[in-house]
Amino acid sequence: MSLRPEVRDAQRTLAALDGAHRRAVARLDQVLARRAEVIAQQDRVVAAAKEEVDKAVAAMAGELSVELTAQLLDLDVAEVRRLVKTRTAARARRAEANGSIK
Repeated sequence: MSLRPEVRDAQRTLAALDGAHRRAVARLDQVLARRAEVIAQQDRVVAAAKEEVDKAVAAMAGELSVELTAQLLDLDVAEVRRLVKTRTAARARRAEANGSIK
C-alpha cells in the first residue's frame, strides 16, 4: 500500500522540522550554558570590586575617622564600623595563620 504524495510530503516536512527543532534546542542549550558562565564571571568581578571598595572604606576610616568617612561617602556610620571591624578581623586571622601577631 503506497502513501499518498501529500502524506509523504507531510512526513518529510515533519522530519525536517523535527531536525530544525533539535538543532535549535541544542543551540539554546549552548547559549544558556555560555550565559551561565558569563554571569558567574560577572559575579566574581563584582565580588572582587566590592572587596576592594570595602578595603578602601576601612582604610579611609582608619586614616580619618568612622564618622567623617561615613559623612564624606554618604554611608551609615554603622556600615563603616562594620567594614572596619570586618577588615580588622580578617587582618587578625591572616596574622594568626602566618604565625605572627600584629
